[in-house]
Amino acid sequence: MSFSNSFISSSKNKIGIIRHGCEHNASGEVKTCESAELADYIKKLNVNGLIIVGVYDEVHLKLYKEAALKAGINPLLLRVVDHEWGEEAIEQNITLLEHNRIADKAQEIDITLPLSRREVIQGAIKMGKDRIDKPVYIFDNCGYLYRECTVCQNSCPYNAINIDKKRGVILDYEKCVACGLCVASCPESALQFPSVPQRSIFDLSTIKENKTISCYKDIRNSIKLPCIAMLSVEDLLALRSSGEVYLRCVGCELEGNLEKLKQDVKYVNSAVGGIKLEIKGKLEESAEPLTFALNFVNAEKHSDVKKEVSEMRIKNVVTFDVMVEDSCTLCEACAKWCPTSALKIENIEGKARLTFDPEPCIGCNVCMNVCPVSSSNGHGKAIKVIRGKSEKKTLAEDYIVKCRVCGAPVGSRRSLNHIKEVMENQGMNVDDEWLELCPKHRSEYAAKKLLRPNSQFKPRGSNKR
Repeated sequence: MSFSNSFISSSKNKIGIIRHGCEHNASGEVKTCESAELADYIKKLNVNGLIIVGVYDEVHLKLYKEAALKAGINPLLLRVVDHEWGEEAIEQNITLLEHNRIADKAQEIDITLPLSRREVIQGAIKMGKDRIDKPVYIFDNCGYLYRECTVCQNSCPYNAINIDKKRGVILDYEKCVACGLCVASCPESALQFPSVPQRSIFDLSTIKENKTISCYKDIRNSIKLPCIAMLSVEDLLALRSSGEVYLRCVGCELEGNLEKLKQDVKYVNSAVGGIKLEIKGKLEESAEPLTFALNFVNAEKHSDVKKEVSEMRIKNVVTFDVMVEDSCTLCEACAKWCPTSALKIENIEGKARLTFDPEPCIGCNVCMNVCPVSSSNGHGKAIKVIRGKSEKKTLAEDYIVKCRVCGAPVGSRRSLNHIKEVMENQGMNVDDEWLELCPKHRSEYAAKKLLRPNSQFKPRGSNKR
């Protein structure tokens, strides 16, 4: 496939291609190193996305960005391909731009642009609208998860994320370093880079070829991302589905954030192989590639990947497992808050059962956050979510205690014992007879005890143990 100047894609994003020529690239057709002249040419294309095929180095990247800004192009919709990288690199970058719907959500800042010689003579002052390429929050993807999900906040080592119970996720761009860990962590892809949104990563998986992926600091031929730490298990599996994947980090102040990516690469390699990770020239241990095929055409967020997976060895990579300790009281909080109903409380034959179905689970950790019971070792909660192979199962069960008066379900024996323990720890006397009543009859019982301390409250039912 060959792409010429002025090529316009058929997607909603109109994408222009310019082959820039200079002393470093004689083959380019648009031969000027004046940003103003290059901007004039860009304006004639009437596009909102742009690929410049020229020279990928610091000097030319600065030139191309200035030209794009002067032409009114969102700089996050500008991709630069070195003239020596070939047509495949152009195709990859077109794919990254085609379905970018969130570049305009990036924070906008006014900047004064450097003047070319022509502009100095004309006495012009050029202002541009630059964009900050740091994660943006997509409220619609998050839904109501922000009320109890803290996955993104927990993933950020820079304290740049705060969750507001009314407004959702708040990002502090002063603290944010654009490491991408929050982007990788969110199961609903509610945090995305405006330059490379989630849909663009999945679109890359439709190109059937091996791929080398690195960041913008790497001057060699590769698919450029803000940081490779932004890639999740789901991203790795999607990219690997269409060929082998070579991840490369040239090394910078953010390389310490790659520990999770290292673990995820090993995890995906254990199932399908074919992913190599190189950090500052050191190649991490990899595995031989195995053949498999997936279709990610309709995927928009991480949780969508599971829907495209049927083969069990692949499904195990994107599945979550839930475990509970004996300290679980079956209080029902986790089941009531679970956004996908992966956790349910079932009342069967006088027993309460907490069941788990891994198919809908997205690993949001809401169940852990709402659990009122601490782990037996004092670290964490009585319920735990981990990534890995799982199946439908009963996590905990206990007898249901019924109201001594009306027979209505009061709660599991575990939950009542927990209530009693908490109240006694607070210095309160707990009457077992009161404890085994429904809320209505607890009130009546308490009132009679208060009005006639010596009177006897005689329940009509007999439910003593």
